[in-house]
Amino acid sequence: MNRRLYILIVLFLSFSALLSAQEVDFSVKAPSQVAARQRFSVTFTANADMDDFSAPTFDGFQLLSGPNRSQSSSISFINGKVSQNITVSYSFILYAKAQGSYTIDPATCVVDGKKYASRAVAIEVSGENAAPQAVTGGASTAESPDLVKVDDDQLFIDVFIDKKKVYQGEQILLTHKIFTLVPVSNLSVDKLSSYPGFWSINLLDNNQQLSQYNQTVNGKEYIVADLKREALFAQKTGTLEIPPMELSCVAKIPTTKKRGASNDPFFDSFFNDPFFNNAYRSIEKKLYTKALSVEVLPLPAQGKPENFSGAVGDFTISSNIDQKQVKTNEAVTVKYTVRGDGNIDLIPDLAVHFPADFEVYDPKVSTNTSKSNSGVSGYKIYEYTLIPRSAGTYDIPSVQFNFFNPKTKRYEYKTTDAYQIQVEKGDLATSSNMTFAGDSKEDIRYLGQDIRYLVAYPYKLQLIGSSFFGSLLFYILLFLPIVLVVLIVIIWRKEIKKRSNEGLMKNKQATKLAKKRLKKANDFLKAGNDQEFYVELSQALWGYIADKFNIPLSVLSIETVNDYLSEKKVKKELIQEFTNTLNDCEYARFAPGDKDVAMEKVYKEGLQIISKIESQLK
Repeated sequence: MNRRLYILIVLFLSFSALLSAQEVDFSVKAPSQVAARQRFSVTFTANADMDDFSAPTFDGFQLLSGPNRSQSSSISFINGKVSQNITVSYSFILYAKAQGSYTIDPATCVVDGKKYASRAVAIEVSGENAAPQAVTGGASTAESPDLVKVDDDQLFIDVFIDKKKVYQGEQILLTHKIFTLVPVSNLSVDKLSSYPGFWSINLLDNNQQLSQYNQTVNGKEYIVADLKREALFAQKTGTLEIPPMELSCVAKIPTTKKRGASNDPFFDSFFNDPFFNNAYRSIEKKLYTKALSVEVLPLPAQGKPENFSGAVGDFTISSNIDQKQVKTNEAVTVKYTVRGDGNIDLIPDLAVHFPADFEVYDPKVSTNTSKSNSGVSGYKIYEYTLIPRSAGTYDIPSVQFNFFNPKTKRYEYKTTDAYQIQVEKGDLATSSNMTFAGDSKEDIRYLGQDIRYLVAYPYKLQLIGSSFFGSLLFYILLFLPIVLVVLIVIIWRKEIKKRSNEGLMKNKQATKLAKKRLKKANDFLKAGNDQEFYVELSQALWGYIADKFNIPLSVLSIETVNDYLSEKKVKKELIQEFTNTLNDCEYARFAPGDKDVAMEKVYKEGLQIISKIESQLK
């Protein structure tokens, strides 16, 4: 027995010595030439287990997927000698955007505490029709059998317009939508559609979360969200172009079918959750809409009024007066309200004619605009303040408001009521002391009640020979602003430097964001909404780790969480407790029994584990 144990120890020491003596080879495989708008792969390979891998920036190329890690190992006994072969690879899928000569900088890795670097790779990007040179390990996307990609029918954006032929100034509804069959995140608009020749009004709240709904297209049920919804008003005639929108996003695509997966949709939805499944791959995809053209017709000349207001839409006008019997120098308020569908902001001032014996002040104009899925509507109020200076009976004629109605394709007229005002002679003393200094009659005042007499105070005496100039207070006040400016500049520079560190800012905001999500999860807990509760709790836990250690969500997994927490000297018991909390969050979702009790238990665990990790990291 002792002899066998001795032989095993000798073999183990020999085996370890041979493995440690193996020379580390860190290499890169990539094509030397590709075509523009072509996808290709770049692979970094080492014959040893890497402790740390750092990828280059891939300047000049767009990263579609990666890093995708793979590892293989084998042990062989040949002629009494033991050898082990370990291969660890990190592959990336790149997209050649434009012609030119580019260089991929070396990647680095650490093996047994020693740092290694690959060689730099020069890649020539030729024209789109040029055939790329075949290079081992640098096949294009179509040639890679294990490459996962997002098909155009799985994820796309589209643009919709309700009218392609309109009159100048007529309202158009433009909507950009995203259609997806796969989980999507990190939506980023690379190029907003500009609207030359149009006045645009956003109909969506920019701070509001995208509203999702289901829509069937070509027999497939997509999850759809409105990215942008706007009302456009053509300001000139002719054919106007709406350029395409460009959007970048990250899609989660399953790489392989899970072994032993059941047909139960709840079972699959749990194991296929991208937060917990390493079989998902994050792929960046760029989406485009098609260009649109709109034919803008000029307003018809037939029937056009000489004093046309320029308003286009469907409007009404109304008026009211606060009093019809007044005395001279008393204020009268007349309001005109234009209401309807169209660009309320572009409606010009009304042509109102008041009696010559009335002193008329500039109107107070207020606009209220309502935005909805059907477009822009609202009202515009013109408030006039009048002061009659002479007694008598005066007529305020009706106001005519004309506009072009695209629905009826003709010019229409709306009129207000006419008013008759009876002005009596007021008190002469009151009349001579009245003035007006504002937009409403509340600003009218009597000058006789405004006057206040000056109050004389004793002079402040000062000793002969004493002077403020040259005193200590004089120099303090002289140099104090300079000192304050220097301090402000120093503090401001430190703050700018701190804010420019994105990782530091994410680290500082991690706990705050996690607590915010936990508060939202608590609201769902109280409402009994178990599905939204578990989604929000999962995002709070994973988002906290991602922000605290500046880890991209695309590479976040249970293994990476263990590695980063271990590096920060977090206790193993606490790491295991965090992992158990993540698992409990998902198991409780589908576990039988009282869901309210399960939700309360998981919520307390999530709240406690974040507090424990935060206290230990401090």
